[in-house]
Amino acid sequence: MILPLGKAQHENLNTSFVDFAELVHDLEGNSFTGYVRVSFWQYDGVVFMDSGTIVNAVEEVDGIRSTGPRAVTSVMERARERDGTLGVYALSAEVLTMLVSALRSKVVHKDLNTDFSSLEQLIANLESEGHTGYIEVAVKDGKGDALIFINAGQVVESVFLAGGDVVSGVRVLPHIVDTVAALGAVFNVYRASYEEAFGETTEVAAALDLPHLLVVWQDILAAIEIVVDSRVGEHGFLGAFKDALLNKAEDYPLLDPFAGEFEYKEGGITCTGAALGDLSRGLTDCLLMTLDKVAERTPKTDLLAVIAERLELVRQEHGEVIRKLGMGDYISALFAEE
Repeated sequence: MILPLGKAQHENLNTSFVDFAELVHDLEGNSFTGYVRVSFWQYDGVVFMDSGTIVNAVEEVDGIRSTGPRAVTSVMERARERDGTLGVYALSAEVLTMLVSALRSKVVHKDLNTDFSSLEQLIANLESEGHTGYIEVAVKDGKGDALIFINAGQVVESVFLAGGDVVSGVRVLPHIVDTVAALGAVFNVYRASYEEAFGETTEVAAALDLPHLLVVWQDILAAIEIVVDSRVGEHGFLGAFKDALLNKAEDYPLLDPFAGEFEYKEGGITCTGAALGDLSRGLTDCLLMTLDKVAERTPKTDLLAVIAERLELVRQEHGEVIRKLGMGDYISALFAEE
């Protein structure tokens, strides 16, 4: 995977000695714009950040490339493994935008050859068309590979890889053109999509927030389970809660016990593919139904008072996440009298 070098902030860090989560947290706090690269044997993963926010990622395993939320999660997981290398490279906002846009691109010209078209003329044509995307260049006889990024008809970045060495910057473009003119090359031209690439940003944010959301919800469920079972007997909560999940399955398909996407068991939650708002709304509705059912067997006012005390402890422990993800109203609804 060829990428502009940008300004190296860290290079050749060993994953065995770097806490990746802390590194990302530090970059967030410093409003970092650029990318973090994670490399292992036959593996390459890159997380892109814009002003401290993770906006997308790309992962390449055995030549197969993927992007989006799964790539973000996968790269972060691989970064926790031993004996990989990490690099952090700052980029301008314009180049970062161009790179992320290129993650979602479509080929518009394939296998153009210098026998019929010069690279210089191709660039001139794309500039006159106001093209946004990039040119992929394979110099003949394996003498090098290059990428030339164009935004609205303007070359904004170029990268050249030859003999294992990478150079980048607009200043490299004349060298690429001269090399291609002398040795010949094959070109592929891609049109990038800003909308598609950055449209994944919301999904990426949700994927990153989901683990934190689940930790809070499992603590909420566990706290309520303890209170309910102490009053109506063992498994009193789980029985009523599962009935509520079934009852609300049409409104919240994610929570359908037979869908296999959500499970609460032994104080822990497993969940895949959740929209954060839908998950929180659904669990709140199911818990309200659960408590109404339990209230048929124990005084509700006393039950809610004790639940309120338990959930206040959850608020204190997870206050920052609760505020960030807007969970306060959902928690309050659980012990409010109608």
